[in-house]
Amino acid sequence: MNGKSLAMGLLAALALFLQASCGGGAQEAPTPTAMATGTATAAVEQAEATPTPAPDPFVSVPGIVDASNHGWPREVEGLNGRVTIAAQPVRIHTLSLGHDEVTYALLPRERVVAVGAFTKDPVSSNVAELAASAATVARNAEQIVAQSPDLVIASPSSNADLIKALVNVGIPVVQTGLHNDPEGRIQDILLLGYIYGEEVRALELAAEVRARYEALQAVVNRKPQGQRPRVLSLTWYSDKLYTAGAGSTEGSIIEAAGGLNVAAEAGLERNPTTSLEGVIAMNPEVIFVPQPPDSGGVAFREQLLADPALAEVPAIKSGQVYLAQPKFFTTLSFWNIRGAEELAKLLWPVDFANKELPPFSLPE
Repeated sequence: MNGKSLAMGLLAALALFLQASCGGGAQEAPTPTAMATGTATAAVEQAEATPTPAPDPFVSVPGIVDASNHGWPREVEGLNGRVTIAAQPVRIHTLSLGHDEVTYALLPRERVVAVGAFTKDPVSSNVAELAASAATVARNAEQIVAQSPDLVIASPSSNADLIKALVNVGIPVVQTGLHNDPEGRIQDILLLGYIYGEEVRALELAAEVRARYEALQAVVNRKPQGQRPRVLSLTWYSDKLYTAGAGSTEGSIIEAAGGLNVAAEAGLERNPTTSLEGVIAMNPEVIFVPQPPDSGGVAFREQLLADPALAEVPAIKSGQVYLAQPKFFTTLSFWNIRGAEELAKLLWPVDFANKELPPFSLPE
C-alpha cells in the first residue's frame, strides 16, 4: 500500500473508530449485526466533514514509540525492551492462543506460519478453523526457527530462555500482554495492528469490538443494581474447585453482562480455589461452568445440581447452572465480548431474545 492509499485507509478506518467511540448510550441499542454495518464511503464523507483533525488513537497506545511513524523501520516497547521491526512482517508466529486470536482478526491466515496446539482446538480456540493449515509447533526454539518466522509475539508468561534463543538467531521478538478490560482490549488490537503494519484493519476491528461492547452496555446499564443477578463462575479440575474473582477474565465477563460477581464481592481475586462452603456463603443466583463438556463439564454440572449440601443455594434451587463455552470465557482476547453477550442472553432473556450474535469480521 502506497503512502496516499495508507493515508486514505487510515482516514476511513479512523472515522469508523471514532463513530463507534462516540455512539449515544441513551439510544436503543442496535443488534450486533446492525452495528457492524456501514460503508467506507460514508466514513470518509464523515471524516471530510469534520472541521478539526481527529485525535490519532495510536498516540495513546502503550508500546508504540512514535505513533506518527507509519513507515519502516518502526519501533515498539515490549515487556522485553525496545524492539526495531525493520520491514513489514509477513511470516508471523505468536506464543499464546489469545495473541493468535487477535492476529487472525488482523491478518490473512497465510501470514501466520505456525501456531500452538491449543489454537487448533475448537473447544478452546475461536480461530481453530482459520489455523487448520498452519504448522503446529511446541514452545520450542528449534521448532519455531524451522518455520522461518520474521516476527514472534510472546506473552508475559513466555519462557525467557526461549525468547533469548529466538533473538540470538536474529528473529525479532515483541513480548506483550493482553487485557481483559474494555479499553485494554482496544489497545491490544491497535498495538498488534501497528506491529504488523495493519493500522487500517486494526482501526476497523477496534471500532467493531467497541461497538459490540457499547451495544451490550446500552442494554445492561438500564438494569437497576438491585435487579442484577448474583453470578458465580465455577470449574472443577484435579479434585479442586475454582472460581473467578476480581481481576479475572471470567469476572470481567460477568460485569460486562450486567451480573454481580459474587466471588469478587467475597474478596476473592483472580482464579482461586474455593469450597462447597464458599459457594454456599457466596449464595449465587446463577452459576456458569466454563469447562469443556467432555472434560468434566457435564459431570460437574450434574454433581452441583445433585449435591444436597447445595440444595438451598438459589442457583441450584432454580436450576440456573449453565455450561459455558471455554473459548468465549477463558481465552484472553476480544472474543470475551462474545462471552459477555452469551452470558447476557442467560441473565436478560427478554432483552436478548432472538438477537443474533455473529462472529467478528475477518480481514479481506
